[in-house]
Amino acid sequence: MTELAAGEQVRLEKVEFDGQSSGTAPLTWGQRAIWSAIGRTRPGDWYFNFCRTLMLPRRYDLPQVLAAIRFVLERHESLRTRLTGTDGEPLQSAAAAGVLEVEVLEVAAGDREAGARVAERFAARGFDYEREWPVRIAVLTKGGVPAELVMAFCHLAADYEGTGYLLRDIRAALAGRTADLPPAPRPSELALHQESAEGRRFAEAAAAHWERAYRLIPVSMFPAGEYVPAEPRYQRLELISPALAVAVPAVAGRLAVSTSTVLLAAAGAVLRGRTGHDTVAMLAISGNRVAPRTREIVSTLSLEALVVLPFEGVTGFEEAVRATGRAAMAGYRFGHYDERDRDRVVAAESARRGEPVHPYCCVNDLRGAGQGAAVGRGPAGVHPAALLDGTRLLELSPLEQLSCRFCLHFDDAPGALSIRLTADTGCLPLPAMARFLRETERLLVAAHDGEVSLAGFGVHGPEDPR
Repeated sequence: MTELAAGEQVRLEKVEFDGQSSGTAPLTWGQRAIWSAIGRTRPGDWYFNFCRTLMLPRRYDLPQVLAAIRFVLERHESLRTRLTGTDGEPLQSAAAAGVLEVEVLEVAAGDREAGARVAERFAARGFDYEREWPVRIAVLTKGGVPAELVMAFCHLAADYEGTGYLLRDIRAALAGRTADLPPAPRPSELALHQESAEGRRFAEAAAAHWERAYRLIPVSMFPAGEYVPAEPRYQRLELISPALAVAVPAVAGRLAVSTSTVLLAAAGAVLRGRTGHDTVAMLAISGNRVAPRTREIVSTLSLEALVVLPFEGVTGFEEAVRATGRAAMAGYRFGHYDERDRDRVVAAESARRGEPVHPYCCVNDLRGAGQGAAVGRGPAGVHPAALLDGTRLLELSPLEQLSCRFCLHFDDAPGALSIRLTADTGCLPLPAMARFLRETERLLVAAHDGEVSLAGFGVHGPEDPR
């Protein structure tokens, strides 16, 4: 855990809020899914925490910033919500009023890393789901003037896209433009809708999709126990590539598809070469902000959409991209569901095959999620191959426990595109993790200039003998 740097001083400011709405309700589908994942990941459940930062114009003083924080605490019910009954089926419990202690941290004028240090310190500690507010906030000051806002979120309260609307609301509060904001949807009301007859009809349609799709997929993308695992078992790598910031938008523009489709197709193609599965099953995180009641909600709506990539007979990357686009649309259509229904479908298919069926392979595209996200862009007019020397491959903090075997995250980085991979080294050794990231980059850079044969991508290398 990151500690305070030398000379940094912290004091606590109490922000009192009165949001008026209160009461208990069932968990939403998104909350129930995250709560299940938390239970499978403890004590490493800090893995699900995430942070957002906001650079502050130097024209606002500390009372104005604290007033903006009070505004969003009162406006967004999820920030005032804790769990009750965590020993069984928990409920979400929103408090009308309370107090949040906000850190105020004075940092050196030239310190550009202070926000990252605070974010790491906040995110590295799990939340107390019954007793702690689900957000940690710090105001970084330079010369006594607020310069940066750092917020760490419990994933039960929000997802990355939803916190984009929270950043928007903070900016509006600072500028005195809150009268134009639409009413904030409430997670407790969404939970009640999901339990209604209309909600159940949609849930049943989603369950039927999962039942059809699960009949098509391999038992798992990665067999368990194939390698001797490292210690800690779950290793994490990050590839930061300026070349991909140029190549991916160019390929997407040439093929008239989204950059998400291009990245998903590349990951799927390399996975196919690695695993030998012509049907690639990936659990892609779906934002689920389509209906008016969910469009701007600050809550956790993200769920795993089952995307089944039919790559049998596919020889070129452009064909893989087209197949991925069709499969992703089908998966995302039913990416909003009651996890209890999915569990029932998975249990039934596992019983039919006589062994547990689960992809254990997920992907999350965080690039540009929500409002105010910084988009990584490469230099214009430069061929991506000329930027490959600038690629960095970093080792991140490992995990003792995780409920998946292969987790991929796409994200923005300054002038680059980031791909983070967390994997069970009993299924994918650390050298093979690095090879996967490099192969994905190589495929996308090659696709910049036209069609690319998929032959050879993702195959086992000498660095990871069985």
